[in-house]
Amino acid sequence: MKLQPVAFSNTRTEAGITKTAALFTFRALRAVAGCVAELPAVATQVATDVSQAWEESRRPNVR
Repeated sequence: MKLQPVAFSNTRTEAGITKTAALFTFRALRAVAGCVAELPAVATQVATDVSQAWEESRRPNVR
């Protein structure tokens, strides 16, 4: 029995590689934009936590 090579119908072309790279880039940019959009909320939470810790550090250590 002789094996025959199979021709793939879905070969990558330069256009396909360009489209894949562009899609990857756009998804990465959207992810970064989403993270940047969350920064104000994170900064507010950090400021609140630091303020609470500062106030708690003023109290005497009661055991």
